[in-house]
Amino acid sequence: MNDITPFKPARPAMIVGRAFDGGPAPLGLSEPFALNGGNRLGPDGIALELMHHHQPAFVRWVTSSCQALIAAERPWFRGVPILVTGPRGAGRTHAARRLAHVVGVPHVFLNLTDPVIAANIASSGQVSEALWTLPTTVAMAAKRCANPIVSVIGIDKVGDDVAAGLIAMIDPATGRAWSEDRLQTHMDFGEVTWIIQCDGLTGVPPNLRALAAHVAFSEFPANIETTAALSILLEVLDDLGFDEADPLFDWPNIARGLGGFRYPSAKQLYAGMADAVTELARSGAPKFDHNDDDDDVPF
Repeated sequence: MNDITPFKPARPAMIVGRAFDGGPAPLGLSEPFALNGGNRLGPDGIALELMHHHQPAFVRWVTSSCQALIAAERPWFRGVPILVTGPRGAGRTHAARRLAHVVGVPHVFLNLTDPVIAANIASSGQVSEALWTLPTTVAMAAKRCANPIVSVIGIDKVGDDVAAGLIAMIDPATGRAWSEDRLQTHMDFGEVTWIIQCDGLTGVPPNLRALAAHVAFSEFPANIETTAALSILLEVLDDLGFDEADPLFDWPNIARGLGGFRYPSAKQLYAGMADAVTELARSGAPKFDHNDDDDDVPF
């Protein structure tokens, strides 16, 4: 009797680029790109693995996005655009990177105050010879992924032309045929998740406020014995290319490497974690008397 291979549903995909002249788009953009995250939309998936209970508004947004996708029978992750406010160091970029890692999509950082990126988005033509392909497009092409997560900064520090260009990328009416002039290609950003950081809502254009929900972050927990600290550790291990299952990086070793200091921001904790992980990788596990409590992650 022949073995029957279990049925596996095909991964959804879409075309993200169409050349102006109707031919093949550069960078393989006219080929099908994967739409990822559909197998993680349930209650024990993306929202749980985020480990961001310290930012309940963010978790609610992720949870509601997943529920809406399940109801619409759209088996991939896409969140409605959000404007993320909060104190500096609250971990807004970390949250976006963690979300991208859990979903299994690339994370893209889009700095609107970069003059080349701003000129590209605004299509000003003032530096046409220096224009680059947008980082969002490059990431989609490199990872063959149609639904990346994009962190945007600087929306409250740029002119109306750049803001209008960003709105055109996000607005469903125009974002599915955004002109990537450098590649002579219309890009479909319709399944991109936009996470737009801003100091406050007053400097955000009204048209953008109408398109995006508001998610407020609170201060980052200064105590290292939290799930927030564990999520930072996982980010550090992934960035440095270490296996998170390696017992060398068990929490007691990391906690001793941090030295019991308080870290008032996600950025500072990331730096401390990176130092602790690097030192452990260099010198090996520290020698200390075993305590029964050391086997437990303290959160």
